[in-house]
Amino acid sequence: MTTIKKVLVTVALMALASVSQAQLAGKNVVLIHGFRASDIENKPGNSQLQNLANSYWSAYWNKSSRAEAVLYWSSADRITGGIKDDIRNQLNGLANAGTCSNGCVFVTHSTGDLVTRYALRNLGAWGLSNKIKVLAVLDFAGAGGGTEIADVAVGVSEGQGWVNSAQRSAIRTFLGFTPERGKLGVLTDLQPSRARNIATSSSSVPRLRFVGTGWQYGGATKPFLPGMDDSVVPLHSACGASSIGAYDTCNRNVANNGVLKTVSKSPSGIWYNYFPVIMGEKTNHGGTINTSTGSEFTTVKNNFTRNGITVDLSTRTEKKWWSNGKQVRWVRFNGNWGSQYNLSRVVYETLNN
Repeated sequence: MTTIKKVLVTVALMALASVSQAQLAGKNVVLIHGFRASDIENKPGNSQLQNLANSYWSAYWNKSSRAEAVLYWSSADRITGGIKDDIRNQLNGLANAGTCSNGCVFVTHSTGDLVTRYALRNLGAWGLSNKIKVLAVLDFAGAGGGTEIADVAVGVSEGQGWVNSAQRSAIRTFLGFTPERGKLGVLTDLQPSRARNIATSSSSVPRLRFVGTGWQYGGATKPFLPGMDDSVVPLHSACGASSIGAYDTCNRNVANNGVLKTVSKSPSGIWYNYFPVIMGEKTNHGGTINTSTGSEFTTVKNNFTRNGITVDLSTRTEKKWWSNGKQVRWVRFNGNWGSQYNLSRVVYETLNN
């Protein structure tokens, strides 16, 4: 059955590659989704996982013009277990199809950040380093540094004494069910202390980070996340900070709302080859990859090129009536403020030039 599964994955990916021409900056795009709580309860099979992965990206990215391949994995599994096996098999399929022989751009969301980090560290061990060439990774709401929501979920599942009713309620709101001991899947790996010890060597591939600090789940999860967050992932993770902290921005010189000022609660360092690019003050976790609008965006790192991917966002800096005389830097897009557009569109169309 394992051999048959590998063959089917290879054939499907080769067929996809032969009929589509979805690219960003002239390079094929590969999507890697994030955490799905329903996997833990439902244990979907292989074909279901493929369909769920396609649906995950359907709002914006998974269109014929934007994505060449969509990889899938189950949140009921662990990074070094079933997730590793599924991703390795699919990367073998991409290698056989030649999808990334001339370079690919990977796009991740949430836990897809951590899954991709592990996969990139193991391309050599899997015999794929010369067949899968990744030029850059675009991480939306990246959870590579873990999330404290996972700590709370583990505590709830184990009935730990420090967990209170508000935390139990928040976890049920987030997951849709009350987790059971030993049945947390990838949530176990998402505990910050664990996530930050998975595939920790310096990244040879540029990781461009796009983060938000908006509200989701009615704000139920926010009290249990340090600093600012997108209601699932705190900034220490989404920004790619080298250490855990209660941060209010990705960079000490600009606030998450674009005000140019010194922000004391900021990371002292960012992981090597990680580049926080955009912060969206009102962009929540799901909003980083769907079609939600209404959030202004500010730039952290701008006007640079890595491996042929150029970040050259248009911005305007001016004082606002509410900014107490300080300058505010916001993204301009198609001649308008960024809030008229969703974050993924701003990123895709800017980088695809």
